Parts: sequence; C-alpha cells; structure tokens
Amino acid sequence: MTPKEKERLIRRIWIIITYVVLLTFAFVYLMPFIRSLVASFMTWAQASRYPPEWIPNPFTLENYQKLFRLELFPRWIRNTALYAGLIVAGNVMFTSMAGYAFARLKFPGRDVIFSALLSLLMIPMFVTLVPNYIIIYKLGLIDNIFGLALLGITNVSSIFLMRQYFMSLSNEIFEAARLDGCGPIKAFFYIALPLAKPALGAVAVYQFLGSWNAFIGPLIFLRSPENFTLPVGLSFAFQRAMWTEYTPIIAGSLVASAPTIILFLVLNKYLIRGIVVTGGKG
Repeated sequence: MTPKEKERLIRRIWIIITYVVLLTFAFVYLMPFIRSLVASFMTWAQASRYPPEWIPNPFTLENYQKLFRLELFPRWIRNTALYAGLIVAGNVMFTSMAGYAFARLKFPGRDVIFSALLSLLMIPMFVTLVPNYIIIYKLGLIDNIFGLALLGITNVSSIFLMRQYFMSLSNEIFEAARLDGCGPIKAFFYIALPLAKPALGAVAVYQFLGSWNAFIGPLIFLRSPENFTLPVGLSFAFQRAMWTEYTPIIAGSLVASAPTIILFLVLNKYLIRGIVVTGGKG
C-alpha cells in the first residue's frame, strides 16, 4: 500500500468515526422529540408505562382530537403569533438602531452605557418579574398581549449581536458616505441596515423562537383564558386539580413546535451567522 493510499484510508476512517459520533449525538438529542411524537398517538395509560413502549397500541388520534376540539385553540395560536410578531418587529427595529449607535456613533459615556447593558445579562429573569409586573400594572396593561410584548421589544443580547455586526463592517464605506454628505441617520438607513440582513435575520429567528415558546411571562401577566398564548393555554386546558392530561399537552406541544421547526430549517443559516457575528471584533 502506497503512502497516498494509506493517507486516504486514514482519512476515510476518521470521516466514518466523525459521522458515527455526530449521528450518536443527534440521536441522543432527538430522543425526547421522538418519544413525544410516539406518545402523542398513545393513551396516557400506555405512554406512562415503564419500561417505555415505542409502538402505540392501540394507535389513537384522541389526543389531537381533544386539542382541536378546544374552542379557544385558534385564538391561542393567534395570540402567540401576535406576541411573537410584536417581539420580532420591536427587536429588529430598536436593537438595530441601538447596535448602530454603540458601534458607529461617538457620544459621551457610550462604552460605560454599553457595559452597563451587558451587565444586565447577568441578572436572572426572575429578579425582574416583580418590578416588571408593577410597571405593567401601573400602565394598566395587565392581561394584555401588547403590555406583555412591551417587556420584550428590546433585548440586550440582540443589541450586542447588532453592535458586533456593525463593527465588522468596513470603515471605508461609512467614510465615503460621510464625504458624500451622508449623515449618520442616512448612513444607517441606506448603508448599515441593507448590509445587516444576516444579523437582522439572526435576531428575528432568535426572538421568534424565544417568544413563541415563552411560558413564564404569559403565565404571570395574562389572566383571561381568551388572552392566553398557546403554551399557557395548553396547560390551562388540560391541567386539573388532582391530575394532568399529559398526552394532549404533548400533542399540543408538537403542534406548537411545528412553526419553530419550519423556521429553523428555512433560516438556520441566520442562526449560524448570529453565532459567528457574536464572536467577531469587540
């Protein structure tokens, strides 16, 4: 066997080992989803057995029938879509402006303010629940989707991502725009924003995934069943005083996860781009 053939053989062996390891990890991470998918077609008596069974017997659509018979189910989906849409729109608009200001504008205390913002990432969400509740209560927006969305229309991590992206853009572009009489506002709308589509896509995907699946915020700030988002609505519909119907909740969770899965498959390049951007120049 020649040295080149040995090198090719070693390379193939390493490729095979890499694929085996990746497939193993993928199977481990997909196992809860696969188990939920199988359990959604089971009765709770079978789904709760130990050791777990992997073939529905009998195969039943009862869980999905219970789900779609809920009168408020379509409204919960609309509420969730409205909430996620407001969060995404607010973050795309305001965090891009803030990121541009911190990256490209010079003003007193810029770095101090940005450092203070980053320090907010260290504060657990539960610490701010009571102050946020008091603010929303004083504004009269309790049990209101718009009041709930008001708390999340800007996000520190999204500001950081946008700042990193704007800092990665070439200074020559903005210098040329300035020499042509383009001010900071025009430079933002005509140069920075069109070039920031990958970062904006990453922000939109991250915020949509987080807001679509949000549970704690809607649980605390929403009171009326007709105003619930889908995760809270499912818990409300199938949770009893002494027991919980878990299999319809599992079916509902799978239905609720469909938009996020589709969004991830279509826009996963933006998620990867977001990870790359945050590791850029600081």
